[in-house]
Amino acid sequence: MVKKLFAKGGRAVVADIPEPELRPGEVLIAPAFSVVSAGTETATIAMSADPAHLHDHDYPAPDGHRFGPQLRSAAVTWNGPSPRTAPEEYALIGYSLAGRVVATAPDVIDLKSGDPVAASGSQAAHHAELVAIPRNLTTRVPDGVPLDAAAFITLGTIAMQAVRLTQATFGGTIVMYGLGLLGLLGTQIASAGGIYTVGLDLDPRRRADGLRFGAVATPDPTDEAAVTRLVLDLTDGFGADGVVLGVVTTSDRPMNHAFELCRQKGVVVGLGAFGTKIDRETMVWNDVTLVMQLAYGPGRYDPVYEEGNVDYPIGYVRWTENRNAQHFLRLVAEGKVQPLAIEPERFAFADAPAAYERLKQPDRPATLLFEYPART
Repeated sequence: MVKKLFAKGGRAVVADIPEPELRPGEVLIAPAFSVVSAGTETATIAMSADPAHLHDHDYPAPDGHRFGPQLRSAAVTWNGPSPRTAPEEYALIGYSLAGRVVATAPDVIDLKSGDPVAASGSQAAHHAELVAIPRNLTTRVPDGVPLDAAAFITLGTIAMQAVRLTQATFGGTIVMYGLGLLGLLGTQIASAGGIYTVGLDLDPRRRADGLRFGAVATPDPTDEAAVTRLVLDLTDGFGADGVVLGVVTTSDRPMNHAFELCRQKGVVVGLGAFGTKIDRETMVWNDVTLVMQLAYGPGRYDPVYEEGNVDYPIGYVRWTENRNAQHFLRLVAEGKVQPLAIEPERFAFADAPAAYERLKQPDRPATLLFEYPART
């Protein structure tokens, strides 16, 4: 038996479950560290208080309708593995970790026991003492990268995909609207790519962090007129190439302000959860494109890619979720992105249920890092 963290009844709870069995194409991993995605996980925990919504955040069913088949004809049934599901009384939480390989399925030929790896996937990379992860959701950790830094793999990959979706290139300017964990990682990633970043956040601590991680300016977003003037001044009067909208609010104003901050044909990337009543005049006259981001990149929520480990040809899809993950760890190895500089608060895995209370406090950290005992 192994211990695993779940959400139930509005709380995080630890339960004993059988050790996961390897399926074809999977890697058995003993986590050393896992990182909390504060927004997603606290929402899942809160949602678990209502049995009717307990599984609202589960991996979507691959029914060919909501997301559609991507690597096969719509007329051919997919008979490969499906994502594992939670016990009926629990909701799954956690999707970003690093540890060492315990074993691999016979068809996994490039990893072996003891190798350091990082893993993603809300259907697999949970807060648990032992996890089975499909190979396409597993990334080898480069030499010199500590496992606690590598455990940020999923959050870093999401942030990287957000920056990519702005379509900003070397010398461009983007606005990181929200400097939580993803915004701070995205600021570092953009800086590594030669992209200038303006960071916005209500919390002055996060604005200071944004400057520390390479933002050229971090004004208070409550003064929208001043923010707009600053962005115009920094871009020769044109406006930002893109805005990553990473806020959580019911207000429509951040989205419409993001439209105002863009140059003609700029891109607003919808990373957070926000009101979506569009001010048509601003969006149309700036000819702005609103792109809603779906997690880590191409391949996400496609069971053929994720569970069946069928890669997308690089000639057609340059940056899949796994290739994004590999590059994120390369940036960490090169010192261009420093996840641990975000200063996560560390907790032993045994104390994980109580640790989530820290995220409810005014001085809450950007994230939590769980540490697991060495596997014997």
